[in-house]
Amino acid sequence: MRKGIILFGCIVLLCGCSNVNKASLDDLLIAASSTEYTLFNTYRSGYKYYLPTGSNLVENSEYNDIITINNTKYYMYVDVISYINKTVKEYESDSNFYYSKKINIGEKFGFLQIKKFENEKYFIEIMYNYAKIEVIVEKKNINEAVTYSMSILSSIIYNDTILGSLMGDNILSTNEVIYNIFETASTESNYLQILEKYEENSENSSDIPDTDLIQ
Repeated sequence: MRKGIILFGCIVLLCGCSNVNKASLDDLLIAASSTEYTLFNTYRSGYKYYLPTGSNLVENSEYNDIITINNTKYYMYVDVISYINKTVKEYESDSNFYYSKKINIGEKFGFLQIKKFENEKYFIEIMYNYAKIEVIVEKKNINEAVTYSMSILSSIIYNDTILGSLMGDNILSTNEVIYNIFETASTESNYLQILEKYEENSENSSDIPDTDLIQ
């Protein structure tokens, strides 16, 4: 029953409300990943996913998307090569972070890591279903950001036929992988530096940082 209540709260949130703020992050992870998606509104080469109502895709490049939800930018990376190879890497929780936990739900895996950033904000990394979302939010918006992120990642459906064809044509295998979804921000300082610089200048500019620089 509790799981059903939390799941209902997630659905309400995705409709524009904030009824999940009192839920635990553990419950939110389970609830969001338990939602079954039959409708999709975003299509890529070899996969598709669902963007919740109120979100906007503001920029996309090859397997990298920038999504805005409630004026917050979510950076998403999809690792189709790791998906094809069924790469698995264990994540070890770290008590030094605000939140750090391995995610294992059915055959899908990943992790959620939240660390204190600057100016009373928190840096969220959530990797699941061979894709990753990174976002910086205020503490009061952590639950909302995790729910949105997990819902998007859970909705991804891969097309094995298309991806197999792209791999066979060496379209994927010859592309340089610019981001490792299994690595955490503790080893991705470049991302934090670029995002920090962008946030400092955001009031005077509407430019989005070039994701090709995030390596």
